[in-house]
Amino acid sequence: MTVLSKPLPLEIWINIVELHDRRADASTLRALSRCCRALACLCQQILFRDLYIPRSYGFPSRRAGALARLEDAFTQSPHLATFVRKVRYTIEDEDADNTTVHWVLNHLTNNLSDVKIQYISKTPRTRYLDWDTLDARLRSSITHVVESLHLKTLSLLWIKNMPLSVFGSLSSNLTKMMLHGIEVKIQPDSEELESTNSDDTPSRVDLGQTKKRRLPQIKSLEYFYHDTDGVLASRPFLFDFEQLKFLRISWGNEHQCALGKELMKEATRLKGLLCAVDSPQKSTAGLAKAMLDCSLDTSLVLLMIGLSHKDVSSAILDPDPDVYDLFLGLIEELKLLAGKNTVNTLKVHFDTTKRARESLMGCLRRLDEVITREVFPHLERFDLEFWVDCSGPYEPYTAPGSENAWAKRYRTQCRGVSAIPGLRFDCQVVFVDDSS
Repeated sequence: MTVLSKPLPLEIWINIVELHDRRADASTLRALSRCCRALACLCQQILFRDLYIPRSYGFPSRRAGALARLEDAFTQSPHLATFVRKVRYTIEDEDADNTTVHWVLNHLTNNLSDVKIQYISKTPRTRYLDWDTLDARLRSSITHVVESLHLKTLSLLWIKNMPLSVFGSLSSNLTKMMLHGIEVKIQPDSEELESTNSDDTPSRVDLGQTKKRRLPQIKSLEYFYHDTDGVLASRPFLFDFEQLKFLRISWGNEHQCALGKELMKEATRLKGLLCAVDSPQKSTAGLAKAMLDCSLDTSLVLLMIGLSHKDVSSAILDPDPDVYDLFLGLIEELKLLAGKNTVNTLKVHFDTTKRARESLMGCLRRLDEVITREVFPHLERFDLEFWVDCSGPYEPYTAPGSENAWAKRYRTQCRGVSAIPGLRFDCQVVFVDDSS
């Protein structure tokens, strides 16, 4: 055992402690906080920096025990709640009556910088959580966290009927936002929207007040699984998108395309764009024109396209390209961008099934023909990704290691791309079982 001839300066010990990961070294940090008063505060800051309230996963007593210990820690040492910077909370159906959850959320302070609140349904038929069905105390607790004064990152997933007033009260420091399946109550003929106080007393919020505050300047936006009741359906926007650099949106139907064009027009500094076509009944049509009309041909460097085949009819196993296009119009859109783009990274993601993968094999040559230096003169990296759904009852068995074999077969269909000098090309296949 090595013995130090001289004690290390406190600054060195602080650097050592900061290298410890909260999850991997929690026991070490707890022990150190108890035995060294000088490092106790720093260890506590790391231990309580990230707060996770996950699903019970069939073990409700385990989740309840963790929440009870957290409540006890905040009660005995209230300053610990001020150390929390990141919150990850998955709403359980039983949380309406879970006063411990309400208590913990209400004791979090305005020091929060990153919040993610989501609902994961236990049954496929009820994808959304209805805000109106939540207990008023839980609604108030969630609102308290979401409206934290210094929040910079906000993620909300699968909640409907949220009051629009919540989004009109978000921190002006907010720069990154992810909204998946978030629907709001919109009253287009009124300048006032209803809000709910902690005592469940309805109050009126004047939207004119939101115009007087500095709007959050969003730099990164993910906005998926929305339609006419989304947060961005109201006008004027509750957010400033002039500084937007990364945009991830749904594309395909009339409303989604119209909103996408409007956001591209607002974002004069856009660098990265991801468009997800989440249904084979939709297409990428109009995407290239929108990009060119909004002058993205001189600024965009990252382009990602997501295509879904999950709902493809079983009758379309060997589709004729003239009858059904597995690329959902992408080939034609890329051709329209020929020589009119500064894209250096292109990614195409397929959310598909085993039944459609054989057909994709035969269609990849079409994609190989359009990924050229003439079309993308600045391209440095091209990625193909296939997520293959294996959860269907009639899906053929997949042998271990066959993911790599399929990826290799797909690569052989893109020989032209592989031969482009200076281009990094990668192809991955991932088998996904959503039933587990």
